Amino acid sequence: MGKNEKEWQEVRLGDIVYFNPTEKLIKGSNYKKVSMDCLMPKTRKIENYEISVFNGGSKFRNGDTLMARITPCLENGKTAQVSILDENEIAFGSTEFIVLREKENISDNNFVYYLFNTDYIRNIAIKSMTGTSGRQRVQEDVLKNLVIKLPPLEEQKKIASVLSSLDDKIELNNRMNKILEEMAQTIFKEWFVNFNFPNEDGKPYKDSGGKMIESELGAIPDSWEITNLEEICNIYSGYSYSSKDLSSSSDAMVTIKNFERNGGFKLDGFKEIIISDKVKENHYANLYDVIVAHTDITQKADIIGNPILLLSKGKYNNLIISMDLVKVTLKNNDISNTVLYNILSNINFKNHCLSYSSGTTVLHLSKKALPSYKLAYPNSKLLKKLSNILEPIYKK
Repeated sequence: MGKNEKEWQEVRLGDIVYFNPTEKLIKGSNYKKVSMDCLMPKTRKIENYEISVFNGGSKFRNGDTLMARITPCLENGKTAQVSILDENEIAFGSTEFIVLREKENISDNNFVYYLFNTDYIRNIAIKSMTGTSGRQRVQEDVLKNLVIKLPPLEEQKKIASVLSSLDDKIELNNRMNKILEEMAQTIFKEWFVNFNFPNEDGKPYKDSGGKMIESELGAIPDSWEITNLEEICNIYSGYSYSSKDLSSSSDAMVTIKNFERNGGFKLDGFKEIIISDKVKENHYANLYDVIVAHTDITQKADIIGNPILLLSKGKYNNLIISMDLVKVTLKNNDISNTVLYNILSNINFKNHCLSYSSGTTVLHLSKKALPSYKLAYPNSKLLKKLSNILEPIYKK
């Protein structure tokens, strides 16, 4: 091998990567489909797909990179690598994907994925966008003609191997977090929904013949009572900010973008802000605070009425909540917010909030929604026991 072959060489992206490689699918037949919603921001793995009739769209195989070409999906970091298919299986997806594939003996699929995840290429793609406001798309020719320095194939594989190992660890941690969350939810459901909390003998209360009484919400344990959320919680509105407050800062706001569509908290929704004297103590958000979405722009009301448990402050010193959110705190300080988070994660609470939502393009939650929510509530002793079980799980 000559000396020049070992060096990084200047190349056009279009010469080293296939853009939207040709694949054949039969129209009217069923295949795996990946919609834009299946891609999570800044996440390599695609977790979901559906079986659907093919009538058109992007086509891809395992190893291919899917890059969103439309705003705001690209800006949000929706670029993923396909790994959900069988060998030689072809799937299809959104027409708003750019499909990227290695060229044999020139580039490596894993390296291609990380290359198109760099801020350098993403920013060039974003600047190339044209079209009407809100529907702007990447000009593929700009990317195809972009000149970069490409390492030799073996070096590409080594670089991608290091980055892949980090993503593998992230995915493992995410799976562990999901298992822990499911464990916590299962325990909560047994105690709070099925009423099988441990009785004095350590046996499941309801299944062991514990006394139940009728209430407006159905049968509940004898010692429990029906209460409104406002009787056990403080509910604080978010900070009404102006655009002039938004600036590079070591402080930030928790926003609606911190809410995953399928439930849960994500880090990349913080919005930097200069905290003014108008910010009140109740606007601040601390670790393990419970925050509820009061606004929603999703078409299916995916987010409104959803709670998050604030699990990280990211790189910021102080956080406040935006006007699209409310903070909910228990009046009994001896009880963990993890119990409250599970109470508000219940489908009954979501349905209650949906009945108090209004709006067309933007949904708003009535201020009466949270205070009026009715629930069955046990005594403090039982709640403290549950807190002692749930809190370590969420902290882990």
